[in-house]
Formats: sequence, C-alpha cells, structure tokens
Amino acid sequence: MMCSEKTVRVGHVCLEVSDIEVAKRFYAPLFDYLGFKIVLDEKESVGWSNDSFAIFLGKPENQRVSKEKPSKEESVIADHLALLLESRNDVEMVAVFMKECRIEALFPLEEHPEFLPGNYSVSYSDPDNNVVEFYST
Repeated sequence: MMCSEKTVRVGHVCLEVSDIEVAKRFYAPLFDYLGFKIVLDEKESVGWSNDSFAIFLGKPENQRVSKEKPSKEESVIADHLALLLESRNDVEMVAVFMKECRIEALFPLEEHPEFLPGNYSVSYSDPDNNVVEFYST
C-alpha cells in the first residue's frame, strides 16, 4: 500500500551556514518581507516559519559543507532552496525587494520553460553560497 501523494509535503529545510549572524543579516529581512516569523533564535541556529513551512539555519561545531560561489554559467544548480510564490508579480516584488537590499541576482528574473511550463524565477547566492530561488509557475 502506498501513501497518498497529498499526505507528503515539505515541512522544513535546514541549511548549514558558517556564521549565524552573517546569515541572519541576509535572511532575516527577506523572511520578514515574505511573512515568516522567527520560531528559533539560538547561538548556533535560527529558524523561521510561515505556519506551513519552516527554514532553519545551523552552524555545526565542525563545518561539513563548503560551496564555491556559482559561476553564473551553470544551467542547473542541483542543491538549492526554491521557494514557490503565488504569482509572477510576487516573484517580481521579491526581486525589487532584494535590489533595494543591494543584493544582486545570481540568475536574473526571467522565464525558464525548460524547467516547468510557466516557470518564472530569480535566484540569489547567500553568504555561504547557498542558492535561493524564488519562482512561480
């Protein structure tokens, strides 16, 4: 017997970071803008939730993950955080917000029908080179 596909959904994601305070300066304004609330704020970890999904950042005692900054030449970034927004307008609003925060897009705001029909996205690189994508379909 199989689970119904409707019973499975992403509950939370945790990203490893090298410096919690630096990561918070990148993520806190963004998650506040998106309507997330802080649910955890400790010395080596922080988390935000919008009541249906949570994102946690953690600094391990011994760093396990180290990523090079994307070259912008990649056609696919295999490991990244992709946040699905309701509309193209929402994606555009995030792009404007990030520009106001002086955060340059890694991959510019544009359509990507090669991924999904109607895919419209913009991506950024955080201080630890984790890629964060915002998209709508």
